[in-house]
Amino acid sequence: MIATGIYPPDIGGPATMLKSLAEVLGINGVKVNIITYSSVKGLAGEAHVHRVIKKRFLSRPAYFLKMLLLALASDLVYVTDTYSVGWFAYVIKKLTGKKYLVRFAGDSAWETSVGNGWTDDYIVDFQNKVYNAKIEKLKDRRRKIMINADTIIAVSRFIGGVAELIGVSKDKIKTIYNSIDFIEPSNSEERPDRSRLGMNSTDKVIVTACRLTPWKGVDGIIRILPELNRKFGKVFFLVLGDGPELINLQKLAADNNVSDRVKFLGKVSHDSVIDYFKLADVFVLNTNYEALSHTLLEAMKAEVPIVATNIGGNPEVIENERSGLLVGYNNQPELSSAISRILSDQGLSQELVNNAREKLKMFSWDNTVQGTVQAIKQLL
Repeated sequence: MIATGIYPPDIGGPATMLKSLAEVLGINGVKVNIITYSSVKGLAGEAHVHRVIKKRFLSRPAYFLKMLLLALASDLVYVTDTYSVGWFAYVIKKLTGKKYLVRFAGDSAWETSVGNGWTDDYIVDFQNKVYNAKIEKLKDRRRKIMINADTIIAVSRFIGGVAELIGVSKDKIKTIYNSIDFIEPSNSEERPDRSRLGMNSTDKVIVTACRLTPWKGVDGIIRILPELNRKFGKVFFLVLGDGPELINLQKLAADNNVSDRVKFLGKVSHDSVIDYFKLADVFVLNTNYEALSHTLLEAMKAEVPIVATNIGGNPEVIENERSGLLVGYNNQPELSSAISRILSDQGLSQELVNNAREKLKMFSWDNTVQGTVQAIKQLL
């Protein structure tokens, strides 16, 4: 059984990947049932998908009861996050002894604490410090889920190291990278183009895509836009995604007199993300934390040169000066310099794109599936 919070028609790489994974597991002789929170009821042709309407009264108890019943009929539970469904898997194991594995793509305790402004400590430092009772309760819950799992699938070596700091035995951790082989550009006639966005073919375009949270560093890109406009004429910044920082970022753009150059496009359908990337001269991920970024892989697939921060799992994806340029988080001089190099040097841009195309082969869907099937079968 796969227990998740998102599943198609939800958009995003993780949701799309789960659907593809379930199909491939079936081909490999593993019968799969899926339980998910959903905004829609059951769809035709998916009797194996059990949907619990989210944000309704008693939706969490309903999910748990359905998950418990499915677990009783299953040999193994595979959960996609360390809260909610992860906690349910932990409780179900205590009740029934059912094995479970966790796909570990991020520390929910840290993300919740930073998102609420309770701490601004880095994710690694967060593991060994002692905080107030509220944060320690989150950390303890997450620790119980992780150390009681039979296997942890870490999406990068970096996040596997975080799992060790949490207390997971090293021999339980398997690194299996993300893949986006199954994601293709849209075939829509309404593909985005520069003219529809008020830009000319000669304008320079920067793009980023992320949830608008404090650690994603969108503010740092906005702050260097005035300098880039002085160097290159018109430089536009496309921001794909939404989140709690949107109003602050809009105000920052106004304060820096670049409101007309920053286009907040909100949530973009996953089929269209690569189309937007293809419009850009450079993709920038100025983040303080990534386990392993689907977005970087999508930018590589779109063949747009990349500037990213030298943190988390990013260096496992981007080799500095070869498949992209790595900079310090929110280091505005480094960020401005790296973007300027790409915008002014077509030869460098093409070299980075060519090398990234080769690097992307390492993150193949076959590797993801084979590793996941192996991890599952070892527990069956």
